[in-house]
Order: sequence, then C-alpha cells, then structure tokens
Amino acid sequence: MAVPKRYSWVSTITEFANNVEAQMSGDAWWEVKKYATAAVTGGGNWGNVVFTNLMDRSLAFTVAIQSGNGATIRWGILNNSTPKADVHLDSPDKQMTDTPFTSGANNTNTTYKWTVFTTINGIFVHGEYQNNTTYAYPIRIYMGRLNPLEQEDPAIANDFVGIFTHMPSNISNANSATYGDYNVGRGIVRKSRNGTKYEYYNFTTDAQLTSPGVGGRYYVNPFMVFNPSEGVRGQFADVHTACFKDASQHPDGSILDLGENKYYVFHVVDQPMPYNGNYTLWYTSLGNARYSVPCFFGSNNVMGGQRVILFKI
Repeated sequence: MAVPKRYSWVSTITEFANNVEAQMSGDAWWEVKKYATAAVTGGGNWGNVVFTNLMDRSLAFTVAIQSGNGATIRWGILNNSTPKADVHLDSPDKQMTDTPFTSGANNTNTTYKWTVFTTINGIFVHGEYQNNTTYAYPIRIYMGRLNPLEQEDPAIANDFVGIFTHMPSNISNANSATYGDYNVGRGIVRKSRNGTKYEYYNFTTDAQLTSPGVGGRYYVNPFMVFNPSEGVRGQFADVHTACFKDASQHPDGSILDLGENKYYVFHVVDQPMPYNGNYTLWYTSLGNARYSVPCFFGSNNVMGGQRVILFKI
C-alpha cells in the first residue's frame, strides 16, 4: 500500500470547498469538484463539494455545508448523475444524519486548520479550530470503504461504504437530561448485509492504551464497525489509531515500522469541547435541536501521551 496523500491549509468553513478542490487537484485517487448551491440537490449555502474515487466512480461523497441555526454538513453517499445530498434527503431519518461544526445556534464562520488525507479507499478530515472556542467542535471525519471481516455477497459487497464523523448520526432525542445515552460513535453505511440502504452502524476504537508497553509492544487499534442486528461487520479501510507515550517517540509524518506492518503517523490535536454552558446542544440544518457530544475516538482526550492516526502503508 502507498503512503497517503496529505493536504493542509487554514481557512474558514465557507472556504473549505474552494480550498479542498484546489489543494487536491491532481490527487492520485480522488477527483474533487466544488459546486454552487443551486447545482446540488439539497445543497448548502456555505459551500458544496463532491469527492469521487478515480478507481471506482461508484465511490463518491457529497459534502453540502448549510448555515442556519449553526453550521452543519448535509451528506451524500451515492454517485448521482446530478450532485445530491441524498443521505440528508432520502434516508429514513434525513436531517438526523447531519454533522455540526458548531454547538448552540452559533453561526460563526469558524476558522479551522484543515488536514486531509487520502488513500485509495477513503478520505480522513481533521479540523482544528483556530477561533470561536465558545462554540466550535473539533472536526473528525472518515468517509470511505470498510473492510469486512469475511467475504460478503457480491450483491452488497461494493456497498460496504460509510461516513463516520465526530458527532453520532441519528441523534433523535431533544432532551438535555438524557444526551449521555447517545454518546456512542455512529455513522451511516450505503447498504447493510441484507441490502437496506442508509443503515446506521456504530463504530469504536481504543486510543487510550499507551505504546510501547511492556516488552516493547505496540497497540495499534482498528476502528471497528458494527450494529445490533449484525454484530461486528468490519473496520475502516487503511485507518487505525494508537497512543504513544510522548509525541517525540514517532514525529508527525514519520513511518512506524512494526516489521510485518508499516504505518504513516499523524499526530491528532485533541482540543477541548466548546466552552459554552450547553455545548451538548446543536441544531440540524433544518433547525431542530439535538443533544449529544462528539464521539470519534471513544474519549475526547487521552489520559496521557500523544493520540495518533495511523495509515497502513
């Protein structure tokens, strides 16, 4: 496997589409195109971009950024003839699949330091807020293929593709007293094993185990994907996580060589949750209140050491 492509820049949310198209021009695995709001069915007023895999054009993702009662992403997971936020429009729970940039009803056009990685199978987005600490969420997004644990029926195998972000999908509660019940990583998959479109899958990992441990052992953890009816089905393609004892062990951008397996190292920046008194509250792009907190790594911070994303090469 090849070393992932890496792109970094600083911009506001509204400039994300412009910058990611320019930065990723000529990417080895993905075509990136920005679109005006009117050109995307269900398009967002703060920018729209479509990522299409060059090796398999059925693998495509639409990001439609909408601002109203806060800034959110409306998603698409199909390669539609006309760009469309199909997850937001056609999935059973529609707006419940949105992903917020900001808590409350805050519409600040937050500035982020963006780092985007591409592999042949997927895209990982890391957003580190530079201002608006009162309301902004740290951004974590994986969109791409998922590796099944066993060979799947050819009728659905190519649809084991998902979108997993810092904020769990399908948060249907509007009760601040029970938001803790929903703090489980959850994303959406194009099709389940029985062929259901837009199926929800939980995901989890362990980025607390510091490495190397006793005997020089390294604990490289996959992001496992599961749902209650199927159990564990697979994991993120190419993307793992770990926690090093200190940041100098393996610098950002270095290669971790574990013999049979080698990984490209990215140092995650763990940022605090928004500082407002009710940071658990956010709004969908249609203005409906939801209560939950980000849950990508299973915990917002590590107990010590440096959290990393590891891309298998």
